[in-house]
Amino acid sequence: MIKYLFIVNPNARNKAIGKMWPKVEEEILVRGMRHSTIYTQEPRHAEQIAREEAANYDVVVATGGDGTVNEVANGLYGTGTTFGVLPLGNGNDFANGILLDDDYLRSLDVLNEGKTLDLTVGIATADDEKRYFVNIADTGVGATISLAAFTEAKWLRGFLKYYYLALKGVLKYRLVKTRMQIDDQTPFECGLLIIAAGVGHRFGAGFTILPDNYAFEQDFAICYANDIKKLKQIHLLNILKAGKHIGKENVHYIRGRKISLELLTKALPVEVEGEIVNVAANKVIIEVAPEKMKTIVPAEFIKLKESRQKK
Repeated sequence: MIKYLFIVNPNARNKAIGKMWPKVEEEILVRGMRHSTIYTQEPRHAEQIAREEAANYDVVVATGGDGTVNEVANGLYGTGTTFGVLPLGNGNDFANGILLDDDYLRSLDVLNEGKTLDLTVGIATADDEKRYFVNIADTGVGATISLAAFTEAKWLRGFLKYYYLALKGVLKYRLVKTRMQIDDQTPFECGLLIIAAGVGHRFGAGFTILPDNYAFEQDFAICYANDIKKLKQIHLLNILKAGKHIGKENVHYIRGRKISLELLTKALPVEVEGEIVNVAANKVIIEVAPEKMKTIVPAEFIKLKESRQKK
């Protein structure tokens, strides 16, 4: 019988998860799932728990938002233990990318069914700091906004919070002269607004930065925007949620496996799944990790992969 470990962040969703967990656990018991629960106590605790307990369980489940997802994924990477997610946070961008939603009963059913795929993982290295990621890594104005989210607009949550901070961040942001290289292409310089790369399609609680992109692909979708004036930046922000920024002037959408950046005029934060890798990095590398991660996914996600492979 499959043994599940639920690593629960009780502070996610503005501390609502801790209060609702007994009700969720009742549903786990109804499904006859053999499980244990460990609450996180501090930042990066979920990563430590996942790493220490991986060998004792068949599935380790990140229970919370995208930050918890990132911590558990970092703890599990390379252990061979199956990764699961119970999305109870505010944004749930990774969960959305594998076709889960806010219905935790459905997510429990998916975990209980136990269907898996080996999903692509990324590595973001920012100067001397490194994090694995399972959704999207970015730097530029987006990471600046994510950094602000830890201390600002505490009265807001979800997409509304990120939109408010995004508008504020775009107004303050100044383009950063950057030397960029994608795979083995010729390096070039530009005034960087944002670059995002990864295997998911949305970040920031609902901004579709990498449309039609899924974690069963073998490489990254990469979107970067450069040398764009302020009014057009605001326009791009307002069409980003629907993914309609693709094709606009100086917005580039390509695929690749490695991005190397040298930030020439200002160090910038780098973030993955809303977690800050480095608050002020000068050199950044975002690349596909050598190993994949076995992940429990809905049957619909497996069907999506199969349908795309037939094309």
